[in-house]
Amino acid sequence: MTIANVKQSEASHWYYPDSRPCYEVPYADPSKGMRPTTLRDAKKLGLLPSVTTCLRVLDKPALNSWKIEMAVLAVLTTPKLADEPLDAFIKRVLSVDKEQDAEAAKARELGTQIHDALELALGNWPYEESFAPYVLPVLDALKPMGKVLATEKIMVGEGYAGRIDAILDGNEITVVDFKTTKTLPKESWWEHQLQTAAYCAALGNTGNKRIKSCNIYIDTINAGKIFVSVQEDWGKAFEAFDHVLSYWKITNNFI
Repeated sequence: MTIANVKQSEASHWYYPDSRPCYEVPYADPSKGMRPTTLRDAKKLGLLPSVTTCLRVLDKPALNSWKIEMAVLAVLTTPKLADEPLDAFIKRVLSVDKEQDAEAAKARELGTQIHDALELALGNWPYEESFAPYVLPVLDALKPMGKVLATEKIMVGEGYAGRIDAILDGNEITVVDFKTTKTLPKESWWEHQLQTAAYCAALGNTGNKRIKSCNIYIDTINAGKIFVSVQEDWGKAFEAFDHVLSYWKITNNFI
């Protein structure tokens, strides 16, 4: 696990200690409406950071490699004009990079739509039929894990909070998180194990039932393909998350 040398971005997900979300706050001038909650707002209001907010301090080698690859590709595929100054060429390359950012935004939108369809399906509500190839394999994978207890459930842990995609009740309690991706991993990413471990810890006492975590990756390129990773023992992952949470608090003076 590598810690990135970055501080918390201003726009993030925040929660009140009673689990109410506080994603927006009003402008000082009420006529301007609402704006995203900032770190400064969170300190003032006594809010809790989301799990994903804290995990942003982690380095993301795969994402960084992709960004470097895209930057190199932009340079190689953008011809330099005759007598074009280097700074002008760089600006044009960056404009090409923005087009790639637009593609990334489309991918994020598809991911959101798939998540929404899964939430509806798990609640036995109708969803857009075109998303069935993404949804049905996930439902089949979840069936052996038990009945759906909750979806999009906000849980509060010690100094943090987060929204769980799904909680299932079977022989064990299973905390499930969905991830959409263009390339399925061969094993769940450590960062995602930290995320689900934090959610598991936030559940607290579940009687005599053990809690396990589950990361399900959904292929957005090849509809119907998924990868399921179940962690029976998430103790080490939560220990790692707890250290990340402490680091996040220190670097953001959130003590």
